[in-house]
Amino acid sequence: MRNVESALDQLDRFTDEPTKQMLRGLIKRKRKYENYKKQSFRWQAAALICAASFCLFVAWKGYGKNSILGELLNDSMYMLWILSAAFAYSTAYFFKKKEEKAEADFHKLRCEIIQKSTDLWPQPEEWKSRETVYKVMKQQYDINLYFESK
Repeated sequence: MRNVESALDQLDRFTDEPTKQMLRGLIKRKRKYENYKKQSFRWQAAALICAASFCLFVAWKGYGKNSILGELLNDSMYMLWILSAAFAYSTAYFFKKKEEKAEADFHKLRCEIIQKSTDLWPQPEEWKSRETVYKVMKQQYDINLYFESK
């Protein structure tokens, strides 16, 4: 958070305090979105690893078609693998939904800032300083304020 403050403090002469608050909120939402994206990917990978290792182990054991169901129900190790894969998948699904909501919130605020740019920098000399703010946001935080498209 300290990094956010130092980069935005450089913009004191280019923005007013309400605009800086909007930019802080935008940075916070971007970080939240990226965090959920990482978590979602990690749990998807865990679910894939669990499912693949389960399938490989069952194939390695070489059970016949008749005995595989009985073997799955009798051995607690198989149930542990199945439950682990199911848990990882459901957690990945949970984080994917959170990621989509965070992305929508981030995109909504980003579009709002773009649409209100004429109100945030109303004077012609302030309008020129808008370019500096946009460059800092793009370079420091990888947030595009030039266009509304994702």
